[in-house]
Amino acid sequence: MAQELKTKPAPEPAADERLELVGRRTLRVTGVREVLHVEDNTVVIRTAEGVLVVHGEGLRLRQLAPQEQRVEVLGQVRELRYEQGGQRTSMRRRLFG
Repeated sequence: MAQELKTKPAPEPAADERLELVGRRTLRVTGVREVLHVEDNTVVIRTAEGVLVVHGEGLRLRQLAPQEQRVEVLGQVRELRYEQGGQRTSMRRRLFG
């Protein structure tokens, strides 16, 4: 079940980006500019640091607070990846170089 979800881009300047993964079942993201796409196995979010792609199973948005630039994704999170300028960058590479 694919669902296109467009939100209005958050006003500049954006809050600092923060990712918090709790038990691989809840992902909290701050610094959200726009939710680009929501599907059962993929969520795509434009953040202050680039485009974040979340892969997993049974993914859904539980909380969307555009004025606070915050999103919460529920489901089994399998992978977090940033795409910048058409290039894919894994979360591991961003954290550990």
